[in-house]
Amino acid sequence: MSTQTITEFLEARIADDEAVARRVADGPGEPGGRGIWSVAIGVSGNDAKFAHVASDPARVLAECAAKRAAVELYRNGVMGEIFDGEKWTNPLAPLAAVYADHEDYRNGWAL
Repeated sequence: MSTQTITEFLEARIADDEAVARRVADGPGEPGGRGIWSVAIGVSGNDAKFAHVASDPARVLAECAAKRAAVELYRNGVMGEIFDGEKWTNPLAPLAAVYADHEDYRNGWAL
């Protein structure tokens, strides 16, 4: 089990998404074409895990910036834990839930 905090986990996943999006955006060929896809992530065929990146890398880069800004707000104390009457929830939990299939995701972060 990973010992990463939710902020460390999110920063690593954001960096992963950003790296793939930058490689797609900078790749050769037509935007969204299979050539870019294969060059960008080094696989042949269609890897569904990153298919959204190939279709619109600029949007993915914008999402990465937005997620990074949310992590910084939390880190700087602008956002705090939320109590819904039953339990405390980290406001970053919805962002982390996107990566629930990642091996370092903790079930305790679930919404």
